[in-house]
Amino acid sequence: MITSEQTLATRQSRAFLYTLLALIIPGSSQYLMGKRWRGILLFLSIPVLGYITYWAQSDQKIGLVTFGPVTASWLWLPFVLFWAWNVMDAYRLATRRSWNSLVGIFMALVILYVVAWNVTQIEPRRLVTRFNDFKSVATNLVNPDMITISVNGQEQICSWQCMGEYIGDKLSGRPTQGTLKASNTLLAILGSVKDVKPSKLEISLGLAKTGTKVSHFVGGSLLETIAMGLMATLFSTILAIPLSFMAAHNIMSRVPGGNVIYYITRLFLNIVRAVDPVVWGLLIIVWVGLGSFAGVIALTIHSMAALGKLFSEEIEHIDPGPVEAVNASGANLLQTLRFAVIPQIIPSFLAYSLLRWDINMRAATVVGFVAGGGMGFFIVETIRLGAYQVYATALWAVAVVIILVDTISSSWRARILADRPVDPEKRRSTWVKIRTSIYILLGVSAFIYCWSLSKINLQDFFQPAPTLGSILHDFVTINLSPDMLAKVIQQLLITVFQAMLATTLGAIVAVPFSFLAARNLTGHSKLSAWIFYLTRGLFNILRSIEALLYASIFVVWVGIGPFAGMMALSITTFALIGKLFSEAIEEIEPGSIEAVTATGASPLQVIDYAILPQIVPPFVSYLIYQWDINVRMATIIGFAGGGGIGLMLNTFFGMLSYHSAGTVVAGIVIIVALMDFASAKLREQLI
Repeated sequence: MITSEQTLATRQSRAFLYTLLALIIPGSSQYLMGKRWRGILLFLSIPVLGYITYWAQSDQKIGLVTFGPVTASWLWLPFVLFWAWNVMDAYRLATRRSWNSLVGIFMALVILYVVAWNVTQIEPRRLVTRFNDFKSVATNLVNPDMITISVNGQEQICSWQCMGEYIGDKLSGRPTQGTLKASNTLLAILGSVKDVKPSKLEISLGLAKTGTKVSHFVGGSLLETIAMGLMATLFSTILAIPLSFMAAHNIMSRVPGGNVIYYITRLFLNIVRAVDPVVWGLLIIVWVGLGSFAGVIALTIHSMAALGKLFSEEIEHIDPGPVEAVNASGANLLQTLRFAVIPQIIPSFLAYSLLRWDINMRAATVVGFVAGGGMGFFIVETIRLGAYQVYATALWAVAVVIILVDTISSSWRARILADRPVDPEKRRSTWVKIRTSIYILLGVSAFIYCWSLSKINLQDFFQPAPTLGSILHDFVTINLSPDMLAKVIQQLLITVFQAMLATTLGAIVAVPFSFLAARNLTGHSKLSAWIFYLTRGLFNILRSIEALLYASIFVVWVGIGPFAGMMALSITTFALIGKLFSEAIEEIEPGSIEAVTATGASPLQVIDYAILPQIVPPFVSYLIYQWDINVRMATIIGFAGGGGIGLMLNTFFGMLSYHSAGTVVAGIVIIVALMDFASAKLREQLI
C-alpha cells in the first residue's frame, strides 16, 4: 500500500520538478498543470518584458544605475522578481496552495509604465509652462468664426458675448451695434448659392446657355464630408456582403475547396482592416489624385474589411435549425442561403451597416488630412494658417453633425434589432406604398447628389496614374535592412506605450464621471437628472471629434511629439470609456444593491459589496478593448504632430520613400493584428 508519507514525497518531488521547469522555461509548468492560458501568457511575457527592459537600457537609457564597473537599468530588478514570481507560482500550483497573482502583475506593470512614461516624453510641467499658448488657442476655440457683425462698414467676428448683447438689444428695442450675418467660414462649411457653369443636362433641357452661368446652391465642406461617409458606407456594404459569405466557415465548409477560400479571405480582411483609412488615403491619391473621391475609396476599402468580418461572424452564429431543415428538403447551396441563411442575417446586417455609417462619418472628418476634400482638408488648411477661430467653427460643425448621426443611427439600429412583426395588411395599404415610393425617390436623389458632391469619377478610377504600378511595386518590396527594422520597432513600441498611457489616463478620469452618467444612480431627482444629462452630453460631444483633431490643439499646448498624441487619445478615451462604463453600471442587477442596502450598509459599502463585483469584469474588458482601439488610432496620430509611427510614416510618404513606407505599414499590420488577437483572447477570459 502507498502510505501518506510516500504520497507526500511524490508530491514534493513533482513540485520540485515543476518549480525547476518554470525556472528554465517560464510558463511551461503552469501549462502542464492545466492552466494553459496562464502558462502561454507567462511564456510570452518573459521574453517580451526582457526585450523591453533591454531596449529601455540600451536605446533609451532609462533608469541607468552604476554598480562598480557595471552600468545597468534598475528595471532589471522587477524583471527578475517577475521571473521569480513565475517560479513561485508554479510551486504553489504544484502544492495546491493559493497564490496572489497581483504581485507578478505589479512587477510587469512597473516595467511597462516606467518605460511608457519615458519614451512618450511625458512632461506635466509643460501643461503649466505653456498654458498661455493653450489659453490663446482655447479663447479662439470657444469663440468660433460663425457669425460676423458689420460695424461702420467693417466686418468682425461676433463672439458669444457679442451675440448675447445683440439679442438683448433686439428684445429690448434698443438700437443694435451693427448687422449680423453668417460668416464666410460658416458658408464655406455649410454651403452657399454661387454662380457656376451650367451642367450638360441643363443646357440640353434649354434651362441655360453655353458660356453663361447659373445660380446654384453649392455644398460646403461639411456636406461633402457627409456625402463621403454615405457613399463609402453604401459601397463598402455592397462589397462586404459576398466577402462575408466567403469568410464564414459554416458556409465555405459546404463548398469544395471552401476552407482554402475561407482562410485566404479571413487573412485578406484582417490585413486590410488593420490599416487606417488615413493610410489608405495616402496610397489612393496616387491612383485617382487628391480630392473627395480618394477619401471615398479609402473609407470604402477599410469599411469593406471591417464589415466583412462583422458580417461573417454574424453568419457563423446563425441558428443551424432552419439550415438543416432546408437541406433535408433536398435544397442546393444557393437555395439554402436564400431561404435559411439570409432571412436570419438581414436585421443584423442592416444594424452593422448603420453602425459603420456612424464610424465612417467620424473617419470622413479626418481622411481629408491626406486625401484632400471634405472637412479634413478644410481643417488642415486652417491649422497651417493658424486660424483657430475658423478651426473652432469646423469642430463645432463636426460635433453637431456626428451627434445627430449617432442619434439617428442608434435609433434606427434599435428599431431594426427589435425585429417587430409587421401586419401584412399594413404592408398592402396605399399609404405604405406611397411612403415607400417617396423613400425610394428620396434615396435615389440623395445618391445622385452625394455622387456629384463626392466628385466620383469612374474614368479616373479605371485609368490610374502611370506611376501607380511602380509605386505599388516599391511599396510591396519593403525595406528590411537592420537599421530600418530597428527604427520601425522603436516607433511601434512608442506607439503602443502611447496608447497604453492614454487608455490608463482616460479611464482613471472617466471612472467617477461614469457613475454620474449612469441613469440608475443619478436619475432619481431633478438635480441628479441634470447631472446625468450634463455628463452624458459631455461624453457625446467629446467623442464626436476624432483624436487627430485634438492632437492639433495639444501640439500647440505641449509641442510636437508623443506627449501631444497621448493627451489627444486620452480625451477620446475618456469620452468613449466613460460612456461604456456608465452603460455597464446601468446594467447591474438591482437585487444585489437592495440586499446590501437592507443590511443598513452605507453608500460606500453598497458600492464596495454590491456594485464593484458586478462592474469590474466589464470595466477591465472595455479597458482592453479601448487599448486595442487606441493602438489603431495611435498609428495615425502622428499625421497631426502626435509622434509615434504615424509621424514616421508621414515623413516617408512625404519623401516619396515607398520602400520604407511599406515597411512601416507592414509593422502596423502586424502590431494591430497581434493587439486584436490578444485583446479578443483576454476579453474571452474575462467575460
